[in-house]
Amino acid sequence: MTTQIEPLIVVAMTTTELEEPLEALQDLGFSEIEALVYTYLLQNEASTGYRVSHAIGKPTANTYKAIASLQDQGAVLVDEGENRVVRAVPPKELLSQMSRDFQDRTKSAAEALAELNLEVVDDRVYALKSAGQVLERARVMLGRAKGMVLADIFPEILEELKGDFIKAAARGCLVTVKVYDPTELTGCECILQPDGRRVFSRWPGQQLSLVIDAEEHLLALFDDGLKDVHQAVWSRSTFLSCLHHNHLAMEHLVTLYSARRQESMEGADAAFQEHLNLSVLASSPSGLQTLKSRYGR
Repeated sequence: MTTQIEPLIVVAMTTTELEEPLEALQDLGFSEIEALVYTYLLQNEASTGYRVSHAIGKPTANTYKAIASLQDQGAVLVDEGENRVVRAVPPKELLSQMSRDFQDRTKSAAEALAELNLEVVDDRVYALKSAGQVLERARVMLGRAKGMVLADIFPEILEELKGDFIKAAARGCLVTVKVYDPTELTGCECILQPDGRRVFSRWPGQQLSLVIDAEEHLLALFDDGLKDVHQAVWSRSTFLSCLHHNHLAMEHLVTLYSARRQESMEGADAAFQEHLNLSVLASSPSGLQTLKSRYGR
């Protein structure tokens, strides 16, 4: 009677007290029983598979399969002696190994998939749903910008993407960014909204507007803290991207004019004239050339 009840008690303790570690391991690809085995071994001295199975309340055969799988993954060490005692690999060592393995698999997958990635004309507008997806799309866009980048970006998002803007400028892109806090981005022109704190405090979230080469654009509204995305869209429509390019160019011009006007009208007029080349027709980015080759004269 005792041997039947004991495993159930251990399982109850495991699933309640270790819920977060178990979920974290399953997020990394462990099965439920693999996560149970590994967490048990972390908390106890080296054990036989039979003892582990009784401790976690799982069938012995299934537990031995889980141990074999964990051994293949480098998560446990098995003494090849008569009793085949099992011990857990320390978490830091395991996670470091898993990280390297993942990077190797990612590199191999990128090489294998590169040959299948056919670039086609696609004018659709796509919704993005997660904060991570939006930020990664922004990084990819900035990484492939060839000539011109325009952005209107709130402080928390800018903190995540600073390095990517600087890298785009270092490649020779003209990068102009409207910001809401005093900011330095090496090689980029930052146009500061004079009353930035008031503006973004009244807006319902953290906003990102980004256009590269008038070829593709990304618009997103995050919550504060960048945990969730209220709404985000991305498109490689050259027509829509040209329009959004001009929208951002005019936003930059108006902001710059308003800021310089506080100092002098002459300075405001001069700054306005200097930055007229931001417009899509004046700058003639590659997206405009593509649009003209498809539809225009």
